[in-house]
This record gives sequence, C-alpha cells and structure tokens, in this order.
Amino acid sequence: MADTLVERVTGQASPDAVPVVVNLVMTDQALFNHDAGAHEPAHLDGQGPIPTELARRMVVTAAEGAEAWLRRLYAAPDTGRLVAMDSRSRAFPEGLAQFLVLRDRTCRTPWCGAPVRHGDHVVSAEAGGATSEANGQGLCEACNYAKEALGWSAMPRGSGAGEAVEITTPTGHKYRSHPPDPPGAPDPDRGSRLELYLRELIDAA
Repeated sequence: MADTLVERVTGQASPDAVPVVVNLVMTDQALFNHDAGAHEPAHLDGQGPIPTELARRMVVTAAEGAEAWLRRLYAAPDTGRLVAMDSRSRAFPEGLAQFLVLRDRTCRTPWCGAPVRHGDHVVSAEAGGATSEANGQGLCEACNYAKEALGWSAMPRGSGAGEAVEITTPTGHKYRSHPPDPPGAPDPDRGSRLELYLRELIDAA
C-alpha cells in the first residue's frame, strides 16, 4: 500500500526512485583536510550547523553510492562572504535562486528569520534592478509582499556583492541585514577575544 501511494503521488515506481536533494555547505579544508578543518562546522540547509565529521560521513556515503554532487561556492577573500553568479533574466534562474537560499539561509528581513520562499530583487526589476547575486536576497513570502507596500524601500549597501541590504520602513526607520557568515569565514573579533583571554590569564596569575 505504501509503494502504491508513493507511485500515485510521485509517479515513481518505488520509494528508492524518488529524488531527494540535501544541500550541505562546508569549506574545502573541512572536507579534505581533517587537521585544518576538524573544528569547523558545516551547514545543513534547513537544519543548521552540524559537526564536521558528520558532514564528511554524509558526503562519503553519498559519494560511494555515486549520488554526491559538488558545487563550488566562491567567497570573498577579505570578508569570507559568499559571492558569485550573475544573470540577465527577469526571474532568478534555478541555480542562482538556490544560491540565495544557501547564502541567506533564512529570510533577510532583520526581525523575521522564517524559511526562504522567494528570491527577491532588492531593487525591483521595474526600477532597473539587476537579476544578480548582488541585487538578490532570500525572503519569506510575507516579507516579500510587505516590501512592495507603500513607504517601504530597500537598497544594497557596502562595497562587496551581497554585503548588506538597507531596509527603510514607512516610519522612516532604517535597518541593515547581512548574510550569515558561511563555514570558515574569518572572525574579525578573534584578535580582540584572544587579547581579552590573555589579559584574564595574566590577572589570574
């Protein structure tokens, strides 16, 4: 009965024939260099951070079954933020739309955090906004519709592609959202935290 249900719903003859895509984002060091990337968590789309060793086992298991596909995501060397992909089309192509989901993870509206449902032009296509990574963001359905209401506006900010989006509400308040840091991104506060830790050790001595 279960097999019949699967066949009727999906058109596949058996459950094993139903394609399933699992998006896993991790650094090349975490994937190939156990020593350098041993403590760098990976990001499982729809779930969140997972241990690196678990991510490696998932990749190895899929590769042994000839079911693993590697797709390179490029990061800016200075900030570590994901950057890449451009298109002239009005609608986001499948690959670019998927990239926005992997980069943003959840709705980019600062107070939201709902799952991404729409690939949105920060500056609308009607206003001349490009269909590109720099002018694209992942939004939930409700925030994407609210963004088109009177008094709302959004504009890409910063020097890097996808660096920040500044949102202006009907009350004139401005908010900025940034894509979350991907696995392996440089930590700008690492030096200050290390200095604080050393000072604590000196004070304790």
